[in-house]
Amino acid sequence: MNCSTTFRIRKAAVLAALFLAATMALHGQTYQEKLRENRERASAEYHYYEAVAEPVSPAPKGYKPFYISHYGRHGSRYLTSGSYFAKARAGLDTAAGKGLLTEEGKLVLRQLDTLMEEHEGMYGMLTRRGAEEHRGIARRMEARFPRVFSGKEGRNQVECVSSYWPRCLVSMANCTEGLQEKTEGLAFTFITGPKYLDYISMDLDTKELSKRSKAFERRIAHFLPSPDRLYAALFTDPEAARTLIGDTDAFVKSLFDAATISPNTEAHPDLFAHFTDDELAGLWIRKNNRMYYRYGISAEEGDFVRAIAKPLIHDIIEKADAALQDGSERAADLRFGHDVGLLPLVGTIGIEGMQEHFPSENVHTHWFAFDMVPMASNLQMVFFRNKRGHVLVQLLYNERETSIPALPAATGNFYDWNVLRAYLKALETAIPDDNIVRDTEKKQRSGVA
Repeated sequence: MNCSTTFRIRKAAVLAALFLAATMALHGQTYQEKLRENRERASAEYHYYEAVAEPVSPAPKGYKPFYISHYGRHGSRYLTSGSYFAKARAGLDTAAGKGLLTEEGKLVLRQLDTLMEEHEGMYGMLTRRGAEEHRGIARRMEARFPRVFSGKEGRNQVECVSSYWPRCLVSMANCTEGLQEKTEGLAFTFITGPKYLDYISMDLDTKELSKRSKAFERRIAHFLPSPDRLYAALFTDPEAARTLIGDTDAFVKSLFDAATISPNTEAHPDLFAHFTDDELAGLWIRKNNRMYYRYGISAEEGDFVRAIAKPLIHDIIEKADAALQDGSERAADLRFGHDVGLLPLVGTIGIEGMQEHFPSENVHTHWFAFDMVPMASNLQMVFFRNKRGHVLVQLLYNERETSIPALPAATGNFYDWNVLRAYLKALETAIPDDNIVRDTEKKQRSGVA
């Protein structure tokens, strides 16, 4: 083998290794690896916020931050209804009355009772963990961009608009408290009310979407694990337990629902410990893929769900335009809502990780709700300006630098506001008003996520 041939082989090997490394970096960890790393990620969109402290790119020379446009989901919360526990609790209780519980089954029943006791009087409310999540986000926002909240340039006004559900209002209170810890002179305005859901979390009539979603869940039922091992662990006579409990799938789902919310509570009984890794993965897939199908701008429902983002995009543009006016005193616009408002927004905008509209059946191989829309997930649009008045915008999603792959950046991950504004305006205009079919009763219900 001559030197030239050896060189070519080594070069090919190096290129292959580089390609493999780039591919691994692009796709990152698999869902199996991520769930093994932290089993509580099986909570999907109920997963608590995993805070990051990684630095973000500094602005180009001469550009100073002066305004932030923000949307944050409420922090970690309790389940919205006791119905989530009901099937698992009733099944275990009935089996206990017949003497059918193993020691592990008795432990699960005690853990459920502990969890239900903490939920009493707190259904749908923010947990202490959720409050601290928003305080931490605010502290880091101020630490990264102290100039925005310093009162320089005569800017000290912060408008806070929230969904009127208590978990959002308390999230807003904790976020602003976190901002106030190291700042002085900020003037906060607090706004809420049913009508503000028209852009914080658009009330679409989702009855037909819900029907289609249930049909979708049936199509992906093959991902669900067999309940045999779990029943053998919980019941001394699994077949007798099946007859007593009835709907096996509903029992397992109810137990899994309890497990997914437990990490957000103070008692935090480890219900995930009663599932194997494979069982958790299968149950997570159903929850993860269903969330994407309904609100992730999926290949199936994206055209319908984009309507949720239309008024929110309009609000972002309108308030940014006002903040850019000479003499504006606005330092930040903070919005507090729900996953069903945030996910359609970032999906419509097409931020990194949301830029493709995948079929939902196998989306779990590359889209993870615990990364994209955990409790307290948030989008921060940070505006910078130089002395000539030119404006750049940096995007942070869950406090990590992100990009819009469909839009050319001015430099790095910084976007010329005029270019970004035109892009957002085109997205808003492209969504027909007749796609917005409001659910007029939803404002009187507590089902917002």
